[in-house]
Amino acid sequence: MDRSTLVARAEAFRQLHHASSPLILANVWDPLGAKLMERTGFPAVATSSAAVAFSLGYDDGQLLRWDAMREAIRQIAAAVSVPVTADVERGFAEEPKALAENMRQVWEAGAVGINLEDSLVEGGELRPLDQQCERIHAVREMAIREGVPLVINARVDVFLRSREQPDQERVQEVQERGNAYLESGADCVYPIPVGDLETLKAIGTVVRGPLNAYGAADDAATVQELADAGVQRISLGTGVLRASFTAMQTLASELHTHGTYGSLRNAHPSSAIIPLLQKTPMSD
Repeated sequence: MDRSTLVARAEAFRQLHHASSPLILANVWDPLGAKLMERTGFPAVATSSAAVAFSLGYDDGQLLRWDAMREAIRQIAAAVSVPVTADVERGFAEEPKALAENMRQVWEAGAVGINLEDSLVEGGELRPLDQQCERIHAVREMAIREGVPLVINARVDVFLRSREQPDQERVQEVQERGNAYLESGADCVYPIPVGDLETLKAIGTVVRGPLNAYGAADDAATVQELADAGVQRISLGTGVLRASFTAMQTLASELHTHGTYGSLRNAHPSSAIIPLLQKTPMSD
């Protein structure tokens, strides 16, 4: 993908964070899902690192090799004409310089946005604030040098951390980290897995930038409620994959239990899928 196309997509993606209605991202894991989201009217496509890993038989948490994750991102970005943002977990690198290089490879693969988390391990302690700020700054400096306005969605994992902490303290820590990440070069703050209205309102009163809500949370507010509260971005994470897995499991259970195929009756025919597919042979 040429640089001018990347820049145009990055600028369009950035503007979607400042539109009159929230940017909704139904996260996908393969080119077919990306094409489906594009065809149904989504203005951008997001990957889910966990969904990509699950689809390849691995758990989340950077158990995939970096080249496998990068290739998944490349295939998804090549399949659509809308902007693609990639969930890159912790960036598959520790040192800021190595992280920046990996993120350069992400936009080179065709993605114009990233999710970058601040956990040291999923559900565990968070990276020291100054270190995460240094990492975000390194990615932003790389993007400036390369001339691509990469959109950095800074995930703040305070609410994922397993240790007990009063909600008020967690909100305050999200506010502190979120503003520090924005000052370091991030564009949006993502306090995963927060989707409820009151917590997001409390965070949003202090965070000085776009806020990303987690729409797949059990207590997630509606899109309209989140829009009224000033949330600019809503992500579904593994929600779409889990819904797909549930449909597959329901069919399998019906076959084993009853020997019937009723779960297939509402399925789309292959003719609805074929228009989304490539018509030329895969090159070597």
